[in-house]
Amino acid sequence: MTDTFIEIIRFVISFCHVMAASTWFAGSLISLNINNLIKINQSFERIFDHFTNWTNTIISTLVLTGVILILDSISRIDSKVYIFILILKLFLFIWITLILYINRYKSYYFNKRNIYNNFIKLLIQSKLIFPITVVIFLLSELLNIIRI
Repeated sequence: MTDTFIEIIRFVISFCHVMAASTWFAGSLISLNINNLIKINQSFERIFDHFTNWTNTIISTLVLTGVILILDSISRIDSKVYIFILILKLFLFIWITLILYINRYKSYYFNKRNIYNNFIKLLIQSKLIFPITVVIFLLSELLNIIRI
């Protein structure tokens, strides 16, 4: 009975994680082409506004379910490669979070032109969100292969 209950909880958490990740992935894909889509149909602008309003909820769901799944995986799998990939995935997710945070609350510091700002601007451009998301998805699939 207890094992069945634990498996049901794992399934529900995994399902919530996959749904939030899919929503994030689709929203990132749309955000790359939002200007072209708005030219086609104005309703895409309203849809994207709804997505941006839900971004914090999606990210919070991803973080919460991701942490639970990571802790569950680490407790069952004792592999240094697995843990390294988990840390890499976490680093990439933190990178996306920093991109979102810095782009939302840009400071006047980035208005100054110097070599450091140009390098930082290169690392925090919002167009990087989608490729990093793809890499995170690929790493997730690699972790699933290692887990088996």
